[in-house]
Amino acid sequence: MEADVIGLDSPGVAIQVIDHRDYTHHLLFDWDGELIGHVQDRFTEEVQTDLQPAKILNRVRFRARNVGHHETDAKLLSPIFDWVVLDEAIDVLQGLDQLSIIEHFMDFLEAIRDPPVDDVEFTALYLHLDDANEELIDQSDPVTFYFDDQDLVHTPVNLEREPDVYVTISPLKRPFACDHTFRDLIVHQLKCQIRDLYYRQGGQPPEQYQVNGIGLHDTELAPFEHQAQ
Repeated sequence: MEADVIGLDSPGVAIQVIDHRDYTHHLLFDWDGELIGHVQDRFTEEVQTDLQPAKILNRVRFRARNVGHHETDAKLLSPIFDWVVLDEAIDVLQGLDQLSIIEHFMDFLEAIRDPPVDDVEFTALYLHLDDANEELIDQSDPVTFYFDDQDLVHTPVNLEREPDVYVTISPLKRPFACDHTFRDLIVHQLKCQIRDLYYRQGGQPPEQYQVNGIGLHDTELAPFEHQAQ
């Protein structure tokens, strides 16, 4: 999808998106990321509640958010949904030495090995980078997501500020030491997230992110080649 910023004024940022069928969409976001309006002529109001049109419109909106966030001063994306931040986090993690890996990820690995609850879906860790996204400065306590009957719930989490990156690891099927191998597993999970962020905006990820594995935990995401256009 082609997307361009076409206006900046006091209400916010206007963005034009041309989708895969060459339909034009005009979207307006305020400077804090709130969607003010989405004008398009591809779908009528009567069919916008249908699941497939709704998915297409969501992809258009996420594409617009990415362009507006990266090309203006508007805050249209949370860091955890910004693949630029994720890519920078990968560089940071790949530069960690053995002692730093243990410092930042030992508790995380222990929580995956010995979770505090049963029926675990995945264990999450929320990471904080410095202002330049060049150093890993802190991380949350591990958070275990598990099923309580049919509901996916999680152990308590206390975040003093919005995380820059989060990682989710499913129960391990083979043993891992807290070393570069475990760090590489975390990096792979971030690559899967970047892959899914491209899918979320109706795009094909670059080759280095065309990887297998669980990324975003979003059951409605589909690979680019399986998306209805």
